[in-house]
Amino acid sequence: MTRSGFLFLALALLAASPAPAGDAGARVLELVNAARAEPRRCGWKRFDAAPPLVRSTTLDRVAHAHAEDMAARGRMEHAGGDGSSPAERASRAGYAWMRIAENVAQGQATPEEAVASWLKSSGHCASLMDAAYVETGIGVATAGAGGPYWAQVFGTPAT
Repeated sequence: MTRSGFLFLALALLAASPAPAGDAGARVLELVNAARAEPRRCGWKRFDAAPPLVRSTTLDRVAHAHAEDMAARGRMEHAGGDGSSPAERASRAGYAWMRIAENVAQGQATPEEAVASWLKSSGHCASLMDAAYVETGIGVATAGAGGPYWAQVFGTPAT
């Protein structure tokens, strides 16, 4: 390979690298709130525009831990490595909830790709657009085969 070939390869790999987790989470929130601001159809269900979500540090910890767990196991799924559900993980973290949902994704290099994949999936889109959810947490883990791994937890706090 020529020197210019190595430079091209290095630049292509840098361009495909995901943003740092903190930056990625902020960008996911921005994209999700922009999507919620517009009415849309998720599969056969129609959703009105929904208010923006507020970031929760507790749900951020839950989402980040699940993204890391998926990356460590090399498996994208809602069940944790210990068999836990999103609701169980939120409760263990001390989040007093009325409603919980979770979106996961694997392999998308950017927040834009992750959110676009959720919007194309009727179930993930419905969670994202559900106006009953008012808080969210976002996590991304870049280690592991097939990564990055993305997790977004949606919550409605108990009153």
